Amino acid sequence: MRVVGDTGPAVEVALRAGALPCPRCGGALRPWGRARLRVVRLGATARRAVRPRRARCAACRGTHVLLPGWMLGRRAHAAAVIRAVLAARARGIGYRRTALRMRLPEATVRDWLRAFRRPDPRLRQQLVAAAAAVRNTSPPPDAGAPRSVRPP
Repeated sequence: MRVVGDTGPAVEVALRAGALPCPRCGGALRPWGRARLRVVRLGATARRAVRPRRARCAACRGTHVLLPGWMLGRRAHAAAVIRAVLAARARGIGYRRTALRMRLPEATVRDWLRAFRRPDPRLRQQLVAAAAAVRNTSPPPDAGAPRSVRPP
């Protein structure tokens, strides 16, 4: 999977021109259909259906899913939601209180925090790449907006 800033017409033009490099070998990525339909959670209630673009490397023949900057691979929630959870943890807020404020399941928040602490850097790399890509795009509505209700 590769995170691109936007999946609109600019990515289509870049794919057709061979301007996007393959993450494996550096070869040119070319259009290769679409990935399966995914429903991404943008917060507690908002959802967005997305069918990401696929690309195939002309050199190594590997295929890649091109994700918009606000999505993460293998995650059902938008990157902004997960970043908000990590930011709350960095401020010293526990996972239960964070889950309550953001109206998320406690187990989900706890699992994200555990995944971020693991030596496996995939989630960390995806979040950094998504943060860099999202600077050039606007985030989806209600992405990770915490609830204004205070826990007891």
